[in-house]
Amino acid sequence: MPTSNGFSSIIVLVIGVILGALGLFIFQNFSKYSIQLPKATSLSETIGQEASVLVEKVKGSKYHSPDGTWWGYNQSKIVRHKDLVFTYYIDNDDDSSKTASRFVMMKKAGENPWEQGAIFPTSRPGNLLVDSRGVLHAFVFEPFNVSSNDSWGRILHYYFPDSAKGDIENYKKEIVVDNDGTLETANIRVGAAIGSDDTMVISFGLTKFNSLYKAQSEHIYFKKPDEEVWNHSFTDGLTSDFYYPFTLVAGNTVSLLPIQDDFTGQGNPNIYQKILFMQVKDGVWNQEMIVDLSNHDLAKSRPRLLEQEDLYLDKFGTIHILYKEFLDPENIFAATTHWHVKGSLGNFKKEQVKLDIPGVNWIRLLEVDGSLYYLVTTFGELFISPIENIKLTKINLPSDVSNNYPYISTPKSGSTNGDFVDVLLLGADKKLFKDGKNTNYYVKIPKSYFKP
Repeated sequence: MPTSNGFSSIIVLVIGVILGALGLFIFQNFSKYSIQLPKATSLSETIGQEASVLVEKVKGSKYHSPDGTWWGYNQSKIVRHKDLVFTYYIDNDDDSSKTASRFVMMKKAGENPWEQGAIFPTSRPGNLLVDSRGVLHAFVFEPFNVSSNDSWGRILHYYFPDSAKGDIENYKKEIVVDNDGTLETANIRVGAAIGSDDTMVISFGLTKFNSLYKAQSEHIYFKKPDEEVWNHSFTDGLTSDFYYPFTLVAGNTVSLLPIQDDFTGQGNPNIYQKILFMQVKDGVWNQEMIVDLSNHDLAKSRPRLLEQEDLYLDKFGTIHILYKEFLDPENIFAATTHWHVKGSLGNFKKEQVKLDIPGVNWIRLLEVDGSLYYLVTTFGELFISPIENIKLTKINLPSDVSNNYPYISTPKSGSTNGDFVDVLLLGADKKLFKDGKNTNYYVKIPKSYFKP
């Protein structure tokens, strides 16, 4: 008769055999399904045999404003060259407008962790472009005397000759727009783009208080990387301040999409009720009002009725404009309608973007294999869809994503996306900043997710 110890050994042996057989059965029958364990800072989603979406937390500003990284919705903040992704964040020490902050370069090579590069003084977020040789270009606003005025300063161009090899520490610099502290020569709300021929453009508006120009004015500075001098072109005599210009360049034509941003007195909200399309060809400026809600019933009681969302040029040469309206009488923050305007100067047509989800906050445009797609965010969700025959695909996100501004690497910033679309989701929730929470994410979406 076996002892109790012997009996226990038999039980252990039998259990081991059963578990081994079960493991063999699972391996033989389910090995075709891959299971990915996310890194500590990432969340991955696998759909069938498709490559997974990478969602990875990235560094961000400690304070919400006036220079949180999320600010500047018209700017280019993430670019890709082959297997290298470049971005930046604003490292700020407080929420004061009288102290400078730091523009911190970041890169990600393949699946490696993010690495930090050069650091520049600034008082606002700026723009990144990458040219056809993989040279990274950063356009940074540097205040003249931040303690007296953080909005007066110069625009510097930093470029990284060996960034195609992953070097974002060694750089060269030049002044695009200088400043001596006596008046505003460059606006903080800078837009930027690069053309297929490597023509780089930055753009901004100036207010009527600048004595060098008649009333309000709009400006572009442009050149190719190997050229010595920045060319300057402007139009003035405008009836409003037009700021936050989305920017495109194609051949000898530059297109801008700024919004009315009229100052109404210290401490009062600015007016955002008009969106203007502007085009510069061989130095000649033309313009067309895309939307004017200054006579709307809410215009007198609500300064902010509009916001541009994107400006894009497709492979056929068609201009695409996205904008949203805030016309809910009871809710000043909710976007009520999103519009898609297509065509060319003097020949635009618009249609409403109808999505079967509530609370759409932002819609951006991107192109994959020649087809256009919407990238859609609510206050905590992310979707993609073809612009024709809308069908939303949800991209799973961490639970702490809240009120994020989306930025995409696209050809208008020089990006060569290859097999992926790169997205930055930059948190703008003021309460989360006060709680000390970072809700900035990098999202890498495989091209296979985009189905026309």
